[in-house]
Amino acid sequence: MGLVMIVFCFFFGRFVHSSQEIQLIARQLKEDQPARVNRHIVLIVQELGHPYWQLVANGAAEAARADQMDIEIVGPVHHSMEEQIQLLEKAIASRVDGIIVQGLNDEKFTPVINRAAEKGIPTLTIDTDAPTSKRLAYVGTDNKAAGRILGQLVVRKTGGSGTIGILIGSESAENQLQRLQGLRSIVSEYKGLRIVDVRASNISAMEAIQQAADMLQAHPDITIMAGTSATDALGILQAAKSMNRSDIAIIGFDDLEETLDAVRQGEIDATVVQQPFWMGATSVHLLRDYFSGKSLPSTLHAQVEIIESNSPDTGRLP
Repeated sequence: MGLVMIVFCFFFGRFVHSSQEIQLIARQLKEDQPARVNRHIVLIVQELGHPYWQLVANGAAEAARADQMDIEIVGPVHHSMEEQIQLLEKAIASRVDGIIVQGLNDEKFTPVINRAAEKGIPTLTIDTDAPTSKRLAYVGTDNKAAGRILGQLVVRKTGGSGTIGILIGSESAENQLQRLQGLRSIVSEYKGLRIVDVRASNISAMEAIQQAADMLQAHPDITIMAGTSATDALGILQAAKSMNRSDIAIIGFDDLEETLDAVRQGEIDATVVQQPFWMGATSVHLLRDYFSGKSLPSTLHAQVEIIESNSPDTGRLP
């Protein structure tokens, strides 16, 4: 019996010693493994510092933190399609893990987006689509539908009769042209409505004021003006005030705080509101899903909201 106990203790001791060695080796292997490197993704915005794109960036940054990805937010200081394309090419050359970019012009952006896809870099379009490209998905507003909503607001405000001036953010950006197309499609149904001028603000607040003033000077019979980008309605408002044209009805786009204040005060009659924060966050979450092996929807349209100066909802705006 004593011999059996001695043998048992010997083997038990060997077992304990071996277990400790295994645990030590496991700890060393774990320590030797490189730290997990987060995915590196890039968001290319239309203009750094622009209030609308700042909301997009905020949504993307918050989602990246939640999804444990490193996000780099880049863009031109002043609106430049050529610089956006250069930044897209730079992201491809840097072999980033994923790209989110505005597809401002399908013809110009599609070849570059396709090059990213050929190099295995998943690319999403945001705010403006490049539908013929190899992008994984588009996240943003249905811009033609949003333009039709603008047109319906013009009809509602004028009763189907009036002279219209329109500011668009850019003459080369697909989203702006689609909104204009949608607006025209509604206006064309009413013989009493006439669009007399369309000008571009180049998403600049100062240029929006100048273009609106020039338009009112050239067409004093204008009774209503509409803008298709975030700063247009504010530019129209400032131009109308400087020319003492309080008779001009104004329909805008997006929900900059200054725009909402003007809607509350009845100086801007209505604005069509997008969801830029949601767009930024959703785009990042879609890349996360792609990296996890999930299939993505081809298109995710953001809901839009109409805010009018005579609406009870206006008073509940933040």
